[in-house]
Amino acid sequence: MKKQYILILGCGYVGKKIAQACLAENMQILACTRSKDHAEELQDLGIPALVCQSPDKLPHHLLQQITHLIDSIPLTRKGESMFASQFHFIPILTPKLTSLQWVAYLSTTGVYGDAKGAWVNENSTCQPQSERGKQRLLAEKFWLESGLPAEVFRLAGIYGQERNIIPRLMAGDYKAIAWQPEHYSSRVHVDDIVRTLMAAMHQPRAGRILNVADDLPLPHHQYVQQVAAMIGAPAPIILTPEEGKVQLSATVLSFFGDNKRICNQQLHHELLPVLQYSNFQSGITHILQYMSKHKSK
Repeated sequence: MKKQYILILGCGYVGKKIAQACLAENMQILACTRSKDHAEELQDLGIPALVCQSPDKLPHHLLQQITHLIDSIPLTRKGESMFASQFHFIPILTPKLTSLQWVAYLSTTGVYGDAKGAWVNENSTCQPQSERGKQRLLAEKFWLESGLPAEVFRLAGIYGQERNIIPRLMAGDYKAIAWQPEHYSSRVHVDDIVRTLMAAMHQPRAGRILNVADDLPLPHHQYVQQVAAMIGAPAPIILTPEEGKVQLSATVLSFFGDNKRICNQQLHHELLPVLQYSNFQSGITHILQYMSKHKSK
């Protein structure tokens, strides 16, 4: 049986974790990044990495060997605008990926837009208001219509041991809006994203779209209040919507303006009956244990 050869495009925080999980299963890995410094960081972690400004510039002989591809490339920024570069490189890659068995595109639950607090699942209509959400939805479309065995994973807000809200809360003066009516958002621990992708790699289903979120949607201001209490941080400053529009940036407002609860029942049914971190309380508790252990070393 041919050994799996995994190409990870845009190997950032999530990609690095996936690469390490693949190496642990004795898979062949190659990470593709635009940054020489980042490539060196990946190499230091034992992850083979190649500097490449666009996937279509990768050598043809290399692409022919790839059996599994994970696209974690962020949107490309050009001035004040952003766009999905998949529009450019997917048509060029498609005829070269002759051994490909599976593609995962890492998207965002932002493609749903504002659902006014309702639960949304994979069959819900996508009506993103932000340019970020619109471009992510286009990238999904490019992969799903490529003719390749592609799946889309819509990720909720990502956190983990190395990337979380704890330092910002400990610094004090964290500001969040108490919307009326309340605006719900969802999160997911990076380890559960990795577990999802590893399970999907072994149980592929071309054309599948899957929400990847934990079991507990929660208004952001309640989330930060509870996390602050758990870690002994100063209580966040809770703003009214009017105060928030004055004191917070447009980027922050765009992240928390949408109001929806992400349904993860398909994830439970098809790949992960039980999440490792089903809610933020268990996730934050694990992070605190991780931080304490590494601080003592």
